[in-house]
Amino acid sequence: MDSIAAHKSPELEQLELIQRLGRIGYWEYDPATHSFTLPPHSLELLSSLIGCARDVAPNLREVMDDAERRRFLGALELAVKGQLSLHLELQLASFHGRRAAIVVKGVPVARGDAFRFAGTFHDITHEKQVESEREEVLSQLHAVIGGLPVGVTVFDEDLRLLFWNDHIYDILGLPQGAVYKYVRFEELIRYPARRGEYGPGDPEELVAQRTALARRFEPHRFERAARDGRTLLVDGYPFRFGGRISGFVTTYTDITEQKRNAEQIVHQNQMLKAIIDNFPGAISLFDGNLRLVASNPLFKTLLDLPATLVDRDDAYFEDFIRFNADRGEYGPGDPQAQVAAVMARARSFQPHKIERVRPNGVALEIIGAPIPGGGFVTIYIDITERKRAEEQIRTLALQDALTRLPNRLSLNDQIEAALRRAREKGEAFALLFLDLDGFKNVNDSLGHDTGDALLIQVARRLQEAVRETDTVARLGGDEFVLLLRDIDSAAAPVRIADDIIARLAQPFVLESLTTQIGTSIGIALHPAHGDNREALLKAADEAMYAAKAAGRGRWRLAGGATD
Repeated sequence: MDSIAAHKSPELEQLELIQRLGRIGYWEYDPATHSFTLPPHSLELLSSLIGCARDVAPNLREVMDDAERRRFLGALELAVKGQLSLHLELQLASFHGRRAAIVVKGVPVARGDAFRFAGTFHDITHEKQVESEREEVLSQLHAVIGGLPVGVTVFDEDLRLLFWNDHIYDILGLPQGAVYKYVRFEELIRYPARRGEYGPGDPEELVAQRTALARRFEPHRFERAARDGRTLLVDGYPFRFGGRISGFVTTYTDITEQKRNAEQIVHQNQMLKAIIDNFPGAISLFDGNLRLVASNPLFKTLLDLPATLVDRDDAYFEDFIRFNADRGEYGPGDPQAQVAAVMARARSFQPHKIERVRPNGVALEIIGAPIPGGGFVTIYIDITERKRAEEQIRTLALQDALTRLPNRLSLNDQIEAALRRAREKGEAFALLFLDLDGFKNVNDSLGHDTGDALLIQVARRLQEAVRETDTVARLGGDEFVLLLRDIDSAAAPVRIADDIIARLAQPFVLESLTTQIGTSIGIALHPAHGDNREALLKAADEAMYAAKAAGRGRWRLAGGATD
């Protein structure tokens, strides 16, 4: 990797300082030589991102795995060819356990008579980690609230509804059609306001007042009368991601009977304990006096803490810090000084996020947040588990949720890969664009569940009709695309199209029902019908519509050939 050497003017030194502080690097690409050039500070930043030694100058191509490298070079090639701007998120390869993410931007620039492509890369590792944590916690929260015996709503930072459970319909007296994802807070509370449940006064003024209070994201707890004389206990508290408030959770509990019976309160406390005990990570909760008041079993096992310390009634935060310092958990140094430094930070009750590698090699991410009334809650996550979760999320992002086939995004990547193989090895390929005939009638008459079951069977038959090296993808609805690799002539895709038409014409058994559909297929060949992804998909799509216009249940080759 070459570095950019130049006389540093004051302006250039100021620019480099800004880039260092903002963790922004600069790069140039020469299309004539297919080479990348980075200035020294950008090489240093790239080295730090992947965790390699500073005296090792990484190559921009080599800091990604194969899939990301192909995606980056493919996008760059298209941008260079079309004189377009480039904007891409990329995952860097893992070096020494590090996993970083960057945003790469670029634009075509002129260098005298020569043409180059220049841009920046920006470290977004922290932002992606926060986003991943947010999605994981929201997913866990969604699963938990469905089984709670109280009404629950979860609003985001824009006061839009994210999650809820069925209890809110009965407890709050809300019509079914009023509750849907992203409905605004003020729309929901307008119903009880108009029924007088917030007391006398103009309903719209009451809605405005309560919305203004909600935007403060402060913990609250109050009782109010419901429409039928019952008493509701309303508890609201904000939740945080990445050190900032990201919304709030509200529970609505019918306490008419609870006022006479404390058993329900005990039950809810037991449920809270069960949630903490089964959280997929270690949790500790210290009060305002830094005394341990709650933890789950993983807190003891993941951190290798003795039961004699964790199970004491008077275990304080300093006891744990001193225990860790004495056994070398914080590395070399004076244990007393280490304890003093950690305790000073803990007494500030500020949100914090740190990574620590234990002497046994286990890497922990430790996230702490203050809680209302004093104290803080801390979660401890094995990074090992996060990597597995990130890989699962990546797989889901490229997969159709219903059929488990590759989705449109994954198909686009595979077509781009086929185009590269065609350029490098001369490998020919074909696209088959399928649209089911008669699917809408089944979906409308038998219901969406039956329609979904039918699509799953269609996906299975399509996979049986092609080789393992071919791709069957679902674009959405009842549209599918097949990518057939390494074909020697138009005869092969035509033969497969005939086979698919025959397979899908066979009856489908859906529980106790039997139904029949068909399919119309458009075929596009590379390079006869296009030399890029967009042109090939368009040609296959138009050929499919020509097949439908000709009577359905048949195929058409782009350009006019018929079955």
